[in-house]
Formats: sequence, structure tokens, C-alpha cells
Amino acid sequence: MTESLFDTNFTSEENQPKPTTNTNSQTNSNATNSSSNQSNIVNGHHDNSNNSSSNTNSNQRNNSKTSEQDSNGYDQSTSLPSINDNANVDALINYRVLVSAKEAGCLIGQNGQVIDSIRGETNTKAGISKLTPGTHERILTVSGKLDDAAKALSYFAQALIGSTIETYNYFPLKQLSSTPCVQNETTILRLLVPNSQMGTLIGSKGARIQQIQHNFGVSMIASKSFLPGSNERLVELQGTVNDLYDAFRVISRCLIEDFSSSVGTTYYIPRSPQLTRKSTATISFPNDMVGALIGKNGSRIQGVRKVSGAMIGISEATDGKDERVFTITGTQQAVEKAKGLLYHNLEREEQRRAEFNE
Repeated sequence: MTESLFDTNFTSEENQPKPTTNTNSQTNSNATNSSSNQSNIVNGHHDNSNNSSSNTNSNQRNNSKTSEQDSNGYDQSTSLPSINDNANVDALINYRVLVSAKEAGCLIGQNGQVIDSIRGETNTKAGISKLTPGTHERILTVSGKLDDAAKALSYFAQALIGSTIETYNYFPLKQLSSTPCVQNETTILRLLVPNSQMGTLIGSKGARIQQIQHNFGVSMIASKSFLPGSNERLVELQGTVNDLYDAFRVISRCLIEDFSSSVGTTYYIPRSPQLTRKSTATISFPNDMVGALIGKNGSRIQGVRKVSGAMIGISEATDGKDERVFTITGTQQAVEKAKGLLYHNLEREEQRRAEFNE
């Protein structure tokens, strides 16, 4: 069996405080049995034994409160699932995480040592996409049971804690939080979440995302805009390894509640700047067709926006004009997809009316 690169003992697994340990002696012991790269990862772990007891008690209180809310019939979107809720514990979940090219190197490790160790220790599948020429981004995917996937993500966070912190001044690698990471203590993971699942994660009026931050001591910020050419949004989590682990366990339980809504997601693919430049197109449709293209309460046009990832504006009706203009903005791919969907909806409506008049 491959020797473990990680020395983290997550406190919440048994709901018992983590015993106080001597970080230096652990590091020395691991350094004796590991290469220098392995030692760097172990050194990246920051012992949180001094506050683990209070964190555990806080989590227990929160879990008790959540269960009470559920039994009283409160809206699930405002209360967090219990961290010990095993209803879906064997369900499989798939995470997509945005990383920089340099971060990807840390997560893979020399000869794949880091990612191989995480796969083996957490019983998950994990991989990192190839680097697209002209980009700085790669996608880490992690698949497994809820708590296994949470543990794997936390181990990847631990590997990043031991690396040099990089800063970027452009979306989506630019840090959303204004709080800088503390060297060798905190780090950031950027989850890619389908927009269709953001509601179950954020909660009614932001209740769930606020509780996750408060209960587990992490910073959690969701981007307002989609990633280019997709309908995925960025959810940035910042914190210590132990806090991130607990947060991921709850996040997994939130997302699994609404996993079916992710069907049809247009996933983000890093592309060179030449392929992600904004494009604009205009299409005119007859006034009597506009209502059908928009749909009841805007449902149909919202569906086109969601699937294509493009922004669509519609001109106001003007006296003397029998057409209205749809302005489509986004990447070239998103614009073309939106146009195709609009024309498809137009064709269906024309066919429906023809059949109705027969």
C-alpha cells in the first residue's frame, strides 16, 4: 500500500475533538519516510487541535437545530442538512474545480504521486484536464461518495496550502474574497457549480451560504456571472483544511438534493482568449411571434439564455413596426447556440399554429 502523504485527522468523522499533537514531530517523522516533495505537503497541514473541540460542539448544535427545523416542516432551502445525515451517504457526486496551471502541478505531484495518493486514500476518481494552449486554467474533477469526495477535496486543499500563493487579476482565477490567504494555513478552492443548482446551495435569501460560512468558519462567495461559454458559476471557498472538509460534507448534501437539475448543463471549457471574445448578433422576429418566443413569465427565453450562456435583450414594441429586435451577446459559440434555439422555437410555434388552423 502506498504511504500516505497526508496526516490530517478530520475531527468531525467521529464527532470527537482532535487530540493535540506536536506538528514538528509529525513533520520530522514524515520527512524521514518521504521525499522532499512529500514533506512539503505534510508541512502544509496546520494543526487546529486548539479549536477543534469548540468547532465540533458548534457543529453538533447546528445539526440538532437543523433536525428540529426539518421535523417542524421548515423550508429545506433555509436550513442546512445535518453533517451526520446518512440518507444519501452512498450516493455518488461529481465535483469540478477550477485550478491554475501551477496549482495543477502541485495537485498532480512528481510522477503523479499526489493525485494517486488521494485517489487511493479516499476511494475516489480524480483527474485534471490537459492545459489548452493560450490559457492558464485547468479543471480538476473528483467523483465519489459524498464524504469520500469531501475528503479528497480537502486533501487537494492541503496540497495547495504547501504551495506558493499566486494572485491573478482576471476572472475566473481572480480571488473573489478580499481576505488574503494565510501562508501554510488557509487556501482557496474554486468549485464550478451549474447555475441550476445554485438555489439549493445558496438557499432562500442566502440563508444556506451564510450558515455554511458561520458554522464552519470558511469564506464562501459565488460569482454573479457565468463562466464564458457555459451556464456554470464559480463558488469560491477559503479556509483551513479541516474547516473546508466539514463545509464540503454539507455542500455535498445540499447539491445531492437537487442533482437532477444539472442535466443539460453547458460545462465550462478553458479556451484561448481568441475563442472567448465577445460577439453580438441581432435577429428580428414578427411581433405576433415574440410572445411565444418569450414564453409564460419569460420561461422560454430564460431557457435559451440558460442553455446557451448568452445574454439576450429584446427591443420594445414600436408603433408602425411589425418586428422586434433580439440582441444576442456572448462568445461566438454561445451566440450561435442561442440563435439556433430561437429559430428552433420559432419553427415549433409556426408548426403548432399551422396544425391548429387546419
